[in-house]
Amino acid sequence: MSFSSKGVGILLCLSLAAAGLARSVSSLGSTVFVNGRQVLTFKATSRGVTPAQLAAKTASKLAKATGKVAVRASGADYVIKVGSDVVVTISRPEAVARRIDRKTLAYRWAGDLQRVLAEVKRGSVVEFEDIRLPVGDSTALQIPTTVRLTSSDDRFLSISKAGSTYYATAIRPGAGFVTINNGASVRQVNFTCLMTAAKLPDAYEAEVTGRPAIPGTVRGAIEAALKLQTKFSPLAKLDWSVENVPALGAGLSVTVPVKINITAPGTAPRSGTVSVKVSNVTLVPQDENVLWYCNDPERVEKPGNLFGAALELGKSARYLYHHINDSPAPLILRSQIVNDSDTAARIALTPGDSAPDFDPVGAGMRAGDLFMRAIRSASAEIIVIPPRSTCPISFRRLSPQSVISGLAAIRLIEGPDRVIVRADAFPPFEVISKWKPALTSSTPWREVGSQPLNDWDKSAFTISDHIYPDPIRTESWEYTVGGRMGVFRLGQKSIERQDNGGRLDGNFGVTVNLETTLNNPTEESVNVEIAFETSAGYSGGLFFIDDLYLMTPKLLPKKQARIALYRLAPGSTKKVRITTIPLSGSSYPATLFARVANAATSVGQIDITRSK
Repeated sequence: MSFSSKGVGILLCLSLAAAGLARSVSSLGSTVFVNGRQVLTFKATSRGVTPAQLAAKTASKLAKATGKVAVRASGADYVIKVGSDVVVTISRPEAVARRIDRKTLAYRWAGDLQRVLAEVKRGSVVEFEDIRLPVGDSTALQIPTTVRLTSSDDRFLSISKAGSTYYATAIRPGAGFVTINNGASVRQVNFTCLMTAAKLPDAYEAEVTGRPAIPGTVRGAIEAALKLQTKFSPLAKLDWSVENVPALGAGLSVTVPVKINITAPGTAPRSGTVSVKVSNVTLVPQDENVLWYCNDPERVEKPGNLFGAALELGKSARYLYHHINDSPAPLILRSQIVNDSDTAARIALTPGDSAPDFDPVGAGMRAGDLFMRAIRSASAEIIVIPPRSTCPISFRRLSPQSVISGLAAIRLIEGPDRVIVRADAFPPFEVISKWKPALTSSTPWREVGSQPLNDWDKSAFTISDHIYPDPIRTESWEYTVGGRMGVFRLGQKSIERQDNGGRLDGNFGVTVNLETTLNNPTEESVNVEIAFETSAGYSGGLFFIDDLYLMTPKLLPKKQARIALYRLAPGSTKKVRITTIPLSGSSYPATLFARVANAATSVGQIDITRSK
């Protein structure tokens, strides 16, 4: 693992300035320090070099230079020299920033520098700041061999020497001081050894699948790796960012640099850059074999088991959940994968979970949006559930009359013969601190990972009747210019339950691939539109029009949105594939129209084709 740490140990870089004399030179931000004293601060960028970069370069030059301090003209600029070495150039932007001329600024800085160096010549002891180190970390102290360093307590901070370099190493939490003796004087510097905010693994690794795995899936796998593979101190806070997350093709790997900052009370922070290796596991594409419909009851009146189903090895299930809290008090609803076997289960998971809302249509659209973007290319995270463990899919606290909605694809790749997926409603118990972030996350497994089974996980559950085979359907329709308007009713043909005991009205959660043919047999070019109408009530729609993804706004009953518009030449035919899913919370059946576009059809219509 590549990790560069910043700010965990505060110690100035030291170097030899003259025979027998030590000079401490450093830069912090845009300021240069000598023996712990501020000498000069840059305020302006010069020739593309930032103030911080100018300070670092000046400190580097000053640490090596010896001799007298002098000011010299250099063209229109002025320079400060130490001996024969130019250590700093005073540019016009630097002087303008202070509203003085370059010569005045040069002599001012040179005077400050001369006074500090004179103190060194008189034998001032080496200066550096207090030492703060995380336990287990070491810092090189590049000081002259003539200087002697000792620790007040080697149990906490040890001082060692290798060649001409001293090293300070934090052994365990504690405090003390380092004695610095350069022969002319002696002083002490305090040290503090702290536990770290987090212990990082030797390497971060994550797995995904997909053709390709979309950037959102790759980013999610990175987040899970950071949160689950790092050992955090109590009450630690992780901030992380990444500049670019690519889509990842099947069979490929990518190493992504991630900036992290981890803090926790009473500890040394961890900040810097880590590398996360993400690998796309090649899996044979596989549609979901079955739809699990967790919506009975839709209105949850009290705690209890809501759903149960078994997923067999090598199979894939689409899991739809949609519930309203119809009790007078808050409820916690949890969906989870339970591995009660003695073998680890390897799962490919494509999530789509909405935060609780009082708008069922909006909740269903958000969940469907996340799911449709990923399932298009079978993009999924790979998670491993150890033996006798459980992993949350959704974990939400619902206030009365609020709704939760979700769609997920779950595939058991390796492990036991089957795992259990169950949903339960719980009283509004106080969640332990570890689980609180999961309550506000659409991906709770990234927050808490897998957990050992407890009594609640082992409680009785009922295998649901609402299991529907083959939740992916392909239909065809056709429209010919000059003929009757093309009409297709989404959700009209209900799919049959597995036990033949009922049908799924509205086909919620079922993918419809609509092979569409548009014909223009006339002798004129014609604009043909495809429109979505909320025929049964308040709804929204998500569509792939070939490879173009569209989301309608939430639409009142009998309102229309144009989702596609084509210019058909005389005698031409246009073939289009429309993919959609009837969404939980919306009202279905809904209607698609194919027709000639004109002023009459545009009345009251929302045109979302313009957002292409």
